[in-house]
Amino acid sequence: MGSVGQQQPGTIVPGTLDEVTAYVKAGVDGERMGACPFCQRVFMVLLIKSHHKLLKFKVITTNPAKPPPEFKALGLKHVPALIHGDDGFDALDDIIQYLDTKFPGGGLEYNDPDADVATKDFFSKFCFYIKAVNQDSTKLDQALLKLNVFLEKTLKLTNGITNGGPHHEDDTEDESASHAQTQYLCGDNLTHLDCEVLPKLQHLRVAAKALKNYDIPTHLRGFWRYLHAAYTHPIFVRTSPCDQEIILHWHDRPETPKLSHKKHSVIAKEKPKFSFDVPVHASVVTIVDEC
Repeated sequence: MGSVGQQQPGTIVPGTLDEVTAYVKAGVDGERMGACPFCQRVFMVLLIKSHHKLLKFKVITTNPAKPPPEFKALGLKHVPALIHGDDGFDALDDIIQYLDTKFPGGGLEYNDPDADVATKDFFSKFCFYIKAVNQDSTKLDQALLKLNVFLEKTLKLTNGITNGGPHHEDDTEDESASHAQTQYLCGDNLTHLDCEVLPKLQHLRVAAKALKNYDIPTHLRGFWRYLHAAYTHPIFVRTSPCDQEIILHWHDRPETPKLSHKKHSVIAKEKPKFSFDVPVHASVVTIVDEC
């Protein structure tokens, strides 16, 4: 059992704010953060609220099969889990509601029915596709196209990203028009919907490629612009599990394609890497953690 993501020293005066403890899935080594989109969602919410000095927190990686004593004391069985004083929760909706009620603020609230509709289907279609024996990705493609249509209408599509590459300072044509829209789903700040959607999109992107050789189409400009915004946001980057953890998370689920024992062992021992790239002239760059 390890500890990650603790508040950086000096950013909050000790003793001035309540501290909560979040428990997230441990990785294959038992220490680093494992791959669970729901755990990452809670981690992102905690970081956002701590950035606004609403709380202090620590995150502990744990194996629910071998729960710590405090789990048993509060009757907790699953991750993510949250403990604050004598209160404990291991249902995701209860955790989010508790954090918003006990520590309101942080700009996470949103009211955008169109965004809810646009993001509703893609993850269920991904789960079906990753488990299916056949290679028909039609329903997943349709769900991603639906999401992309919304994103292209909503997001800031600068010239560089629209053309499939990063924005450059000299790309000034139509700058004012392209920046009239937003950076994330419901505005220029991360909301609860972004904290829910972005971890799932990363799982889709990494696992579908590794286990089904599925590439998200490069022409989905809004989709890639949205991921680009996430990959440049320190909160998403800090809370993201490495690619290997995502691959093994889905490999270990029932009915998903299986890796050979040798391949599984190799992936588990590889140096952590993170797919934080976007299409650039049909080439990609993968960031490798040097720590």
